[in-house]
Amino acid sequence: MKRVIQTLFLVTLSLSANEISIDQAWDLVQERNDGLKASQSSVKHSQSVKDGADSMMYMPSIDLHGSYTHLSKPIDLDLSEPINNVQTNIENFFGNPPGTLPRISSEDGTVDLSKQDVFLANISILWPIFAGGKTLYFSDIAQAQIDAEKAKEELMRQKTFIQLVKYYYGVKMGKAYYETRIEVEETFKMHFEHAQKLQAQGQIAKVELLNAQVQYDKATTETIKAHHKLTIAQSALRMLLKEPDINITSPLFINENIKNKDYYVSNAIKNYPALHLLDSKRKQTSAVVGMERGNYMPTVVAFGNYNLYRDDSIISQSAPDWFAGVAVNINLLSATGRSEKYESAKIVDQQLVLLQQQAKQDLSILVEKTYNEVILYLDEFKAIDSSLAMAEENVKLRRIAFNSGLSTSLELNDAELFLAAKKTERLKVAYDFDQKLSYLMILSESSERFFEMAANGEEVER
Repeated sequence: MKRVIQTLFLVTLSLSANEISIDQAWDLVQERNDGLKASQSSVKHSQSVKDGADSMMYMPSIDLHGSYTHLSKPIDLDLSEPINNVQTNIENFFGNPPGTLPRISSEDGTVDLSKQDVFLANISILWPIFAGGKTLYFSDIAQAQIDAEKAKEELMRQKTFIQLVKYYYGVKMGKAYYETRIEVEETFKMHFEHAQKLQAQGQIAKVELLNAQVQYDKATTETIKAHHKLTIAQSALRMLLKEPDINITSPLFINENIKNKDYYVSNAIKNYPALHLLDSKRKQTSAVVGMERGNYMPTVVAFGNYNLYRDDSIISQSAPDWFAGVAVNINLLSATGRSEKYESAKIVDQQLVLLQQQAKQDLSILVEKTYNEVILYLDEFKAIDSSLAMAEENVKLRRIAFNSGLSTSLELNDAELFLAAKKTERLKVAYDFDQKLSYLMILSESSERFFEMAANGEEVER
């Protein structure tokens, strides 16, 4: 009855779920994963910042100014005293000629220059013509930031892909292992029932019966554990894909079409996004060095001003309607640590050069290690086939001997367990191979290349 329930569980699981291949699962992840969406948003944000900066890079700054000022008193100029002094000098020199003008009072000799309330409005223009190349370097930094965000997005994509391969084939491995444990449990159940009959007929000792029962109980426990592990693996995959019910269709596989190690190392150094991230950081530091160098260069600025409104006071009316000009500034001595900042920027730039070199060495070692592990699992898989054939033949012989009373249940149980272990080991090696292969493809080629190898590989079933 238990065997029927377990079989129905697997059949129902397959029929009620959506069939999803590994490449279809990857499409779903790319469409629905929140981490990837966040990375894509970061790229769009960096692009919008650069677009905004580029559109205004060579544009002048135009400001509209308006002001109202209330003075403590109007501004005026008292001319009575200098005029009277001139007249006094004339009288002292010429005497009192006929027609001498009377003295001017302070009230009559005062000229109003500005009212107490002053209203002004004007447009000012400031147009940097040359700033030591800082504008261009700023654009380079913005572009390098976009490249950095794209590299981060690709790293996130690769991390998510590795996670998908682990979960997807983990479910495949778990399901195959569960089915294997069901078969082992059913086999030990048959041994136990057969041992009961043999013991009742007096053909085997009671200890043989007890041993068969113990092995059957252990097999039942292992089946329950396998079922729990499968359920956990399926839950993790469903959460990653955001699908309520899934039935994975892509099998575990082995593919011997592995190129030479140097090919993968060379591709990794060209394509791996972590190196692209360092390269973008290097471009930023190089631009910062250029900007700090620009502090030693002169700055040239064009400026202008146009009065839109002014009151009718003498001061306002005497001001020009507009003015324009060019200003040049050369900083001869700075208290801002200009030289120290320049040297510091060069040091940081050189550090990134060294980091790039070290990263390439580390990546080469990582690719070589991953490549060797892929080859190791491939060789191990080939070696298991002969052991599996031997284990199957051994089980056949032990069953015949046990049914003839020429072998003990312990010997038969050992043969059955060895066969199950070899089947599981074969699946596990294929699973490890697929995981390492996906990592190698991500490091050096692409996820599409992994799908090609999966489609053209040898299927590994129970």
